[in-house]
Amino acid sequence: MLYEELFRELMDSYDHAEYPPGFPEKYCITECLSEGYGIITFVVRDRTGQDYIAKCYDRSLWTITDNSRLLDGLDHPGLPKQTASFINENVFITVREYIEGVPLSRYAQEKDLSREEIVKICMDLCDILAYLHHREEPIIHRDIKPQNIIIRPDGGVSLIDFDIARVYRSGNDTDTVFFGTPAYAPPEQYGFSQTDARADIYALGIMLRWLLTGSTKENKNIRIYRPLAKIIRKCTAFAPKERFADVLQVRSALLAANPKSQGLRLAGVILCAVLGAGALTYGGVGLYRYLTYSPFTEDAVPAFTSDAERISDAVAYMKDKYGTSMFDETEAIATVGDLRAAMIDLYGLDRDYVYGINEDMPQENDAYFLPWGWEDGQTLDRDVAVYAAVKVHDPSIVADWSSLKDDNGFYPGARVAVAFAEEYGIMTGANHPGDIPMGELAVILANADRVFEAADETGR
Repeated sequence: MLYEELFRELMDSYDHAEYPPGFPEKYCITECLSEGYGIITFVVRDRTGQDYIAKCYDRSLWTITDNSRLLDGLDHPGLPKQTASFINENVFITVREYIEGVPLSRYAQEKDLSREEIVKICMDLCDILAYLHHREEPIIHRDIKPQNIIIRPDGGVSLIDFDIARVYRSGNDTDTVFFGTPAYAPPEQYGFSQTDARADIYALGIMLRWLLTGSTKENKNIRIYRPLAKIIRKCTAFAPKERFADVLQVRSALLAANPKSQGLRLAGVILCAVLGAGALTYGGVGLYRYLTYSPFTEDAVPAFTSDAERISDAVAYMKDKYGTSMFDETEAIATVGDLRAAMIDLYGLDRDYVYGINEDMPQENDAYFLPWGWEDGQTLDRDVAVYAAVKVHDPSIVADWSSLKDDNGFYPGARVAVAFAEEYGIMTGANHPGDIPMGELAVILANADRVFEAADETGR
C-alpha cells in the first residue's frame, strides 16, 4: 500500500497533466515496485495480459532520453529488451521486458552459495558486460550491484536498471552526472575522470567480495581463496590503469580460479592425458607429474636445455588464466621489467610497490617488492624469478631465514625461495640459471601457481 500511495502522490504532483500519448491506452498499472529521486518503477500489463516493467522519470530531475536509446537494438539473453517509450513535457516513461527471477541480493541471502556457484554467476555477468563494452559505442552500466542482477528460474543471469548507464566516448575528461551506489561506485565515477569499462570491473570486484564475505568492505580477518582475492584486488584498484583492462580478462581469471568447474575438470583431464601426468604429494595434495618430469637421461645431460613441451604448456596456461600474450616470444630473454610487468598486470600488485627502489643493502621491506634496486633492462636470473614467484603467493616464505645455516653471499630471501621451489617442483623445466628466456619465466610462474593453488585447496 505504501508504494501505491507514493505512486499516486507522484502522479498527482504533475497536476494531472496528460500522460504521454499512447501509454494509458496500451498499458494498465498492476503493481508499484519502488520509488526514489524522481523515478518510480512499476509493473504494467498490456491488453494481451503480458507483463512489463515501466519506469516513470520526472523530467525536472532527469535527462533520461539518451539512456532509453542505449537499450535500443540490444539483443542478449541476459539483458531486458526495450519495448516502448513515451514522453511529454513532464514525464518520460520507458517500458521493457519483464524478467522473471530473484534479485541476487536476495538470492545470495536465501541460498548457501558455493564458491563455484559464485564464480559462475560472476562469469555470466562478465559475458553480459563484454557484450555491452565491446559494442561500437561501448555501453558502461555504472551501477553493477546485487540488486541489479536477476537470477532467473533456469539459473541464468540478467542485468537490469540502466538508469545511469552511459556511452563511453574517448576524449572526454569526466562524466557530466555523478551517480551510483556508494559501496560499488569507483572513484572516477565521482568526478576524477570519465568512466569507462573499468568502472563496471571495479563494481564487479566489489560484488565478488560481497558474495564471498557478506561485506563490500575489505576485512583482512576474513580469509578469501587466494586466486579470488587477487582478482578482487586487481578489479578494485584505486587507479583504473591498475585494474583489468577488459572484462574478458576478469572472466578468464575467474575460470582459472575455479579449478572444480566443469571446464577446468575437462581441461585437467585433457592435460593429464597429453602429459601422461602421475602424482606426488604436496601437503597431502596430488600434483601432476608435470612438476617432476626431467628431460635428462644417463646418456644425454646437456648443459642447458629448454623443455619445449613444458614451455608450450606453461605459456598456454598463463594465457588461459590471465589472458596474457606476454610470454608468446618464448626465446626472448626475460628482463626485470618483464618480471615487474607480470607482478602488476597478472598478479595485481601495486605499481609503486613493485617499482619501489631499495637504495640500501638488499632487505625485505613493505615499501618495495624486490630487494634489489635494478633497472627494467636488467636481464633476469632464474633465482630472482623464483624469488618473485614464491613471494607473490606467500611473502612470509621469503621473509623467514631461520632455515639458513650459513651465509654464502647471495641474498637470503632468494636462497629460501629457491630451496622451497626445489622441494615442490617450481623450478622443474626452468634449466637456464641466468638470462632466462620468457618461456622459462612462464614455466616458473605457472609451476608456482599450480603448487600454491593445490595448497589452497586443502587450506594449507
